[in-house]
Amino acid sequence: RRRFVCLNAASLGVGAEVTSRVAAQGASLRLLPGEARFALAAVGPIAAWRNRRVRVALEGAGWEELRTNFVVVCNGAYAGGGMNFAPAARTDDGLLDVVTVGDISRAGVVREMSRIHRGGHVANPKVRIQRAARVGVESLEDELMIEADGDFRGHTPAEFVVMPAALRVVW
Repeated sequence: RRRFVCLNAASLGVGAEVTSRVAAQGASLRLLPGEARFALAAVGPIAAWRNRRVRVALEGAGWEELRTNFVVVCNGAYAGGGMNFAPAARTDDGLLDVVTVGDISRAGVVREMSRIHRGGHVANPKVRIQRAARVGVESLEDELMIEADGDFRGHTPAEFVVMPAALRVVW
């Protein structure tokens, strides 16, 4: 395991795969708007979509097992070119918003990707948002890729911990 600092959001699974593809895009694709770049990068990972058995632990609760390929741990509401992953997230509340999408199909992923920029995905009963100051994520099958703030950071298992008031922001 290696330590890293994440200021805004970390995604595990297909979100990390898409982000790594965006980062690897050539100069000509970098001329496109962010939404178009993410949509193009998402085609391959969504086509290869496969739910995996994952365990998520929130501080104060036990491990919860689910079938997913998409977990996002957010400090802020928006990430990845304006996607509103956790509409109620606040950077100053000392909690992480943990977005999980349980046992969803490829078609469901495509539908939710079209709704995520405005936060509409939270209406889907398979999308769950929980809060905690400490979060653990591990895959019970093959490892899930992890990205944080747009950079590849490794593979599961992972632990995320809030560091309250660790960053001073001057307005």
